[in-house]
Amino acid sequence: MCVLLLLLSGCSTTIQTVNVSTLTANYCTPNVQYDNEAISSEISYKDSIAIKNIFSEHDFSLCQNLGLIPYINDYLNAGNIIEGLVAKQQITDRYLIFTTELEAIAAELDCSGERIEQLANYLEKRNSRIVSRLTVASIVLGSATALASTAFESNSLNNVINITGGVGTAALGFWTLKPHEKKVQMVIERNLLNNIWYERNTNMVYPPSLWRILTEKKFSNINNSSLIRSIRERWVKYGFDEDENVKDLEKLYFNHGGTYTAEQLRNLANMHNELQASIRGINQDLRSLIHTVTTLPLMTEINTSQ
Repeated sequence: MCVLLLLLSGCSTTIQTVNVSTLTANYCTPNVQYDNEAISSEISYKDSIAIKNIFSEHDFSLCQNLGLIPYINDYLNAGNIIEGLVAKQQITDRYLIFTTELEAIAAELDCSGERIEQLANYLEKRNSRIVSRLTVASIVLGSATALASTAFESNSLNNVINITGGVGTAALGFWTLKPHEKKVQMVIERNLLNNIWYERNTNMVYPPSLWRILTEKKFSNINNSSLIRSIRERWVKYGFDEDENVKDLEKLYFNHGGTYTAEQLRNLANMHNELQASIRGINQDLRSLIHTVTTLPLMTEINTSQ
């Protein structure tokens, strides 16, 4: 009976196949490293007040975080059309750099979430295959027991056959309800969830402009809570079961990986997808900003109209 169970469920709980090796490879990690440019936003107090009068508090804060303030100031104080066009191009360039950085992080999260979800699907199929085998074995053993008991006239032998078959069928039924779940090992070299969970960006995985927006409370629709704090709170609420060791799951989800069940992989994929959605949601904040920027008047135009 033990041999049968081993054959049906496999000798090891951790599987290592070509599919697993492919899906656990860190192919979502960027193959180039980017230098984060230092942004200067120093302008005079008078100019700062002038810009604040043009933008809403929300959009002015975005301008600061994106490093647009000096370029907007140059644009507003341009002496002629050429200087204004140069400053406007600098505003556009800086804006495009930020949106590219945002989409790059979102794309990496999307890739990682999809990869982990495929791995969870593969693992669940393997586990379902074990359950199917156990179910078939239970049916076969029950049928064989019934046939064997009719083949012999000895009551004592029939009792042995019935008892053995009954125990075997019960064991297989128990294993069907609670099979020996398969797991996979996965090493995460670049974990984008780590920075959010520990609320630090010392490794500069996130571009500074994006990180400032994620950590500033005014860009969250939850009062007195930044985007990363609200994301973290949702992970705690929906990603951890009460009967699980939070410390173990913390190492598994937010550090360098480990051995995962299909359910844990599903949770990990959901965390990547939720973070991706939150980061892409920053585009909503940018809509009003870009609208105001595209309608900025040149100082020369203001002087001419006067």
